[in-house]
Amino acid sequence: MMCLKNSDITSSNKFGSYLLAPTDKEMTTMLKLRLARMILIVLMLVLTVASLAAPVMAEGSAVYVIAVDGEITPAMASFLERSLEQAAEAGADGILIEISTLGGRVDAAISMRDAIFASTVPVAVYISDRAISAGALISIAADKIIMAPGSHIGAAEPIPNDPKSVAYVSGEFRATAERTGRNPQVAMAMADRSVVIEGLVAADQILDMTANEAAEQGYADFLAASRSEALQFLGWAKSPQIEVKPDFRFQIAQFLTSYEVASILLTLGLLALLVEFFTPGFGAPGLVGIICLVLYFASGFLAGYTEWWSVLIFLAGLVLLLIELAVPGFGIFGIAGFAAIAAGVIFAAPSPALGARTLLIALVVLIIAVPVFLKVFGKSRFVRRFVLATAETSDRGYVHAPPQNELVGLSGKTLTVLRPAGSVLLEGKRVDALAEGEFIDKGVMVKVIRVEGTKVVVAEDGR
Repeated sequence: MMCLKNSDITSSNKFGSYLLAPTDKEMTTMLKLRLARMILIVLMLVLTVASLAAPVMAEGSAVYVIAVDGEITPAMASFLERSLEQAAEAGADGILIEISTLGGRVDAAISMRDAIFASTVPVAVYISDRAISAGALISIAADKIIMAPGSHIGAAEPIPNDPKSVAYVSGEFRATAERTGRNPQVAMAMADRSVVIEGLVAADQILDMTANEAAEQGYADFLAASRSEALQFLGWAKSPQIEVKPDFRFQIAQFLTSYEVASILLTLGLLALLVEFFTPGFGAPGLVGIICLVLYFASGFLAGYTEWWSVLIFLAGLVLLLIELAVPGFGIFGIAGFAAIAAGVIFAAPSPALGARTLLIALVVLIIAVPVFLKVFGKSRFVRRFVLATAETSDRGYVHAPPQNELVGLSGKTLTVLRPAGSVLLEGKRVDALAEGEFIDKGVMVKVIRVEGTKVVVAEDGR
């Protein structure tokens, strides 16, 4: 219930109690300005970060040595794809991928495999210690495989290892081996424990080959103790070497694009903007929300898989919400806005499926976090600063606004759309009112049907 200080009550003005709250138009204007400001800030920051996402590599005839070290992720896949393209554009003599990995995402490995297949420059792989799981698929895609003594390749059973997943992954291994002229049964045995190869892998075992075993099966073309020996075997020893290693952009993208971090960024971003949107001024929640969303989208640019159109769809969703606040209707713009925001988030992810899971986690956390936050921290000093929760008691100088029953029966005209709150003109005075039932458009004659405390309830005047 709205309360007024003693000094604010004017007995001679029966409308005085209703002139303190911001009008519907003023509230709409403030919300529009706040949302527009957030859109502009997000766009500017994403543009700034995205401008760092395109490193330039040297040109000239040389051998490009590309390091694939660590987990196979969408960021790693984008790094390899860019490196292969730039090596081809520079007219490289050859590409040597130095690989050391325990595996990673299947979709990222397939993207890297496809990029190797698409390369117009000869590609060889040097396994310095291990090419496990996803790393094995990448290695099999190369024209030549060179392994260091003591290294190994294989162990690519998918997780989960249900029949459908096993069939899919083993099929990718088989197709890759067939394309590069290697024994497809050996490749399948790396992912499917039902494949038996006499003298190599028994039933119910996953194949993981040492360098010597790989050489016997045609999965290692040469054993080399060093890169120089590998280059000598390939005939590239006399060519200049250009080393391509992940830089700070990749390290940032690798961290931010992980499933867990992306979910946290999106959840915090949406929650913080929700808090900021319904609190006065621009403060910490808005800043945190903008930073989190910028990191969510910009990390995709750094990794190389996010396209501009996904960001534009997200921003279009915010604009549609802005229109919903300004234009009366049945929520069409609001629904379209939320749908566009969801689409932008989903398609900014490495894959739509991953984006949908990330968004679902964020929404579930939001649904749980908002009521829990208000219940647990609603009375804290920190939260009261944002929600204006100071008790308005008589000892603080507040008294309840007196009933205004004399307003009942008065007729007037709506100054704004009542959705259901808005403003009406009664006897030359602007009064905040609530519509009963359906929304009432601007400029419609209405009548006060009742007063509930400080709420003036009106309905269309049927005269």
